Amino acid sequence: MLPWTYALRNLWRRRARTVLTILGIAAISLLVILMTGFARGLSASAAKTASPEVLVLTGNANEHDLVRSVIGRRAAETVAAKIPGVVTVEGVRAASPEIHIATRKGDVIGLMRGVTPAAFVVHDRVTLVEGREPQGFRELIVGRLAAVRMGLPAEALAIGATIELENVPWTVVGAFAAPGTVLEAELWGRLDDVVEATQRTDLSCVATRFATEDDADLARVWVYRNGVAYEVAAIKETELYGTLEQALLPLARLAELMALLILVGGVFACANTMFAAVLSRGREIGALRALGYGPAAIGVSLLQESLLLALVGGTVGFWAASLFGDVPLKFPMGAFTLDLSPTVRVVGLMAAALIGIVGGLVPAWRAWRLPIPQALGGKV
Repeated sequence: MLPWTYALRNLWRRRARTVLTILGIAAISLLVILMTGFARGLSASAAKTASPEVLVLTGNANEHDLVRSVIGRRAAETVAAKIPGVVTVEGVRAASPEIHIATRKGDVIGLMRGVTPAAFVVHDRVTLVEGREPQGFRELIVGRLAAVRMGLPAEALAIGATIELENVPWTVVGAFAAPGTVLEAELWGRLDDVVEATQRTDLSCVATRFATEDDADLARVWVYRNGVAYEVAAIKETELYGTLEQALLPLARLAELMALLILVGGVFACANTMFAAVLSRGREIGALRALGYGPAAIGVSLLQESLLLALVGGTVGFWAASLFGDVPLKFPMGAFTLDLSPTVRVVGLMAAALIGIVGGLVPAWRAWRLPIPQALGGKV
């Protein structure tokens, strides 16, 4: 076998072509990472929001869209007080009557939720990271991605800012995070303020949390037996957001398909580069064969060159992806960030390695079958 330094020296001899090839593979690796991160982040935004211990009581039409769900306020508050088995934290029952609306600011739409203090017990992924909870008249706390969802600059929803929603002004007093969930795209205000601003007499749902999934199932049976009187139905949060996850699945699959097409394009580009290397080194390959190096040695050396190019390019793409940080994107039902975790970036590195191996096979096979006289004559 030829020493691996021979492959390295050949790459150094063709510096311009080597650098361009590395940059091309790095770009391909980066695009594969971004497309994979898009698919993973989009799918996870719905899946991570749901908890099996949370039961959502909606209008008895079993509505999966909380913006369209309707429950009478008195019925919602009665059910919230009576439903058995909910957890209690510091004297607060984890039963949260809520109103969900799609609110407008000009041509942009935001997702607004009217809540009581119980909402922070039910939605335990929500963490206040700045400011305070809404306590005064028409005060809001905003999710980390709410400005992205509305297409506004971050300053428009900074603490102390005033924004007009539902034709009335609101003051931002806090910011919250709920990493990886669609909750981060929402605006939360006091229930009474949102009801008054929207001039509605009904609510959207009652969100309840239980100690275990079995307790949630028992409460669902209670709702089934007593829900007719209150005109409510019970849906597990996993079912509710499972519907959203299914709706987003085609977009995630499209991103994965694009990543695959990019990968295929990279294979052809790498194969073309290595084939050009074979064509330009016909006499050299013939001389090596005449010196006693067999077809396998020549083919393996070409594969080494191809794999070295790919791994260097993949490593550049791997570290380039880490510089992107949290890239926020919006979709109709919320917003999410690309998943650029090390696991996803390793996918890009593996894609680069695959490009190097597959892209080097055809040129290696060509060199394998090349007769010595033809190679020495430069007729590759």
